Amino acid sequence: MRGSTFYGPVTGKSESPRAAPSPTALSALPAAPAVFTGREGEVAELLGALDPGAGEGSESVVISAVSGLGGVGKTALALSVAHRARGRGWFSGGALFVDLRGYDDVPVTADQAVPALLRALGVEDADLPPTADEQYARYRGELGSRDPVLIVLDNASDPAQIAPLLPGEGGGHRVLVTSREVQDSLPVRQFRVDGLSLDASRELVDRSLRRFDPGDGRVAEEPEAVRQLIELCGHLPLALLIVSALLRRRRQRPVSTLVGELRAAGDRVRALRAKGVDQYGKELSLRPVFDVMYARMEPELARVFALLGQAPGDSIGIGPAANLTGLDPEHLMPLLDELTAVSLLTAIPGDDRWRMHDLVRLYARSVADGPGLRENAAEGRKRLLGYYSQLALAAKAHVQLRPSEGAYFEDREHALQWLDSERTGLLAAAGWTDTEDTEQLHTVMWLALCLDSYLERLRAFDDWATVATAACDAALRARHVTGEAMARLSLGSALHCLKRFTEAAAVQRRALDLFEQLGNRDGQAMAWNNLGFALEALERHGDAIDAYTRSMRINTTLGLRYEVAVAHQNLGRVLSRSGRRDEACDALEAALATFLELGEKPGESSVRHTLGITYRELGRHDESVTALTRCLGLNAELGNWYGRAGAWSDLGVTWTELGLYGKALAAHTRARDWWVSLDDGRRVASEERRITELREVTRRNAHP
Repeated sequence: MRGSTFYGPVTGKSESPRAAPSPTALSALPAAPAVFTGREGEVAELLGALDPGAGEGSESVVISAVSGLGGVGKTALALSVAHRARGRGWFSGGALFVDLRGYDDVPVTADQAVPALLRALGVEDADLPPTADEQYARYRGELGSRDPVLIVLDNASDPAQIAPLLPGEGGGHRVLVTSREVQDSLPVRQFRVDGLSLDASRELVDRSLRRFDPGDGRVAEEPEAVRQLIELCGHLPLALLIVSALLRRRRQRPVSTLVGELRAAGDRVRALRAKGVDQYGKELSLRPVFDVMYARMEPELARVFALLGQAPGDSIGIGPAANLTGLDPEHLMPLLDELTAVSLLTAIPGDDRWRMHDLVRLYARSVADGPGLRENAAEGRKRLLGYYSQLALAAKAHVQLRPSEGAYFEDREHALQWLDSERTGLLAAAGWTDTEDTEQLHTVMWLALCLDSYLERLRAFDDWATVATAACDAALRARHVTGEAMARLSLGSALHCLKRFTEAAAVQRRALDLFEQLGNRDGQAMAWNNLGFALEALERHGDAIDAYTRSMRINTTLGLRYEVAVAHQNLGRVLSRSGRRDEACDALEAALATFLELGEKPGESSVRHTLGITYRELGRHDESVTALTRCLGLNAELGNWYGRAGAWSDLGVTWTELGLYGKALAAHTRARDWWVSLDDGRRVASEERRITELREVTRRNAHP
């Protein structure tokens, strides 16, 4: 009578038809899933746990519990495994199945489930004991007298739904439980299910469409659109089944149309719904699945969940999480463990980091955008930005080998490890420019500018250009002229590394104009230096020499010895390229002397490399070998593997000119191996050509 409206006293009487035979456990399983793929590993593990002849012996009751995010396909996995186990003849006593509806408004209790299970075992209504305790006893007795039985308890949300339904002694029975929550209070073997792989997701969609219409070839015809659709669904089986239903309903429309609709949706989680129900009568809608989980949380846990959705990267560490939520790590850690236990977070093994599914993150953000949490979320983002900005600045000092006193990191390795672990979060947070909050814009701008040295070291030039562009955007929005000038310096350097030299020159000229407007001499010197790089790459050597000379003069006036040395080095390089090698040597040797006085090993390494090339071009081969050999040692000390590969290559060229072909061949081989490890195909090919030429020369010399 649940759900009815009554306008007076009502008496209800429940009767069961005595004439109809009771079903038996042999036929209790629902059908296996019609479309099932990509779970070979999980199926094998579960079958291994269910095998009556394995593990703890045939006389033991073994309980396996499958947990995972709502919509990840736990029921489909359990039923597929159950049917395979029955097909192998393992459970001659039959199979029982009950949907405990643990996440419905009114879950099924164990007291409500046990009569149905007794009926499935052949007990007629007239023979049902009157009390729940007696029914459980009869249930265990029925199982105890049978050959091995497989019991599937689907969709449990509370151990109290499971514990009374477990078999008693003997029989070799097996129990398979599915739940969104880890069943850690029961003696179970726990399995966790995650989203499907890209190939399995594609196959699931393809099978769903072809089962409906064997001629539907959209998956093969639109591979890129299908890939994007799968990404938008987060590889979650329920979401994939929903979009498959939508595509079946829109048979004449391309997949790309649905991709566009989902991208444009204000709430993608809500947009993932289709009419009807699935094979097991479940609603084809994603948001209610998450709504139920959120409604079950205690207030503090719900607040933490919503705030963690603000995390900008694909995972979050304890430090960023503490800043987002405003909780100290000791208080926060148990809450993170609880969210992991209910499958809303995934702990990353071996690290205090957690991952949130893309669709769960979108849901959490939609919750945080509601009344009562919007301000908390904004404050959390500000705290996180401040944390990221402070640590990124300290890490940059280590990357540049200039750590300050009282730094956050023990050493350079520690700083680089932190940057690596937080990379996706840092890059995403540096793009938080869509705000009118001037304070946040300033923080975003400086955060983005703190990442340039790290991204340059990784040769992640596209990422560098992206964050530098974001820094420009933040500075323009905040009307911060100095910040804009610094951001354009960084952007120009990134564009230069991407070999977009004309654009780089234009951006550096804009930075120079801004620094001149501000009367900022430091900035002008940096802009002239960077502009010189772009002009040199464009082979406008005269203009580059002028730019480097201007930079050197300003830095000399300001008494900035390191910057003067850098300008000398750059000037020496372009002088050499323009054929003025004696002048080049003077400039490079002046730079080297200053770097040695200052103890600047990166500068020393770089200038020795350029000197080695210049000495060789002047015919001073012994000095070239000395400079390049010292450069090799410095790069090894600094961990500069690109510089080391380049030094080996140039050393090989010098030895070739000296006629020392064996040494040259060894040097080019070392260079090639380094370029292979650095995945630089163009340079690998260049070294291979030199190696081939040297082998031919060696062969000719051996057999004149």
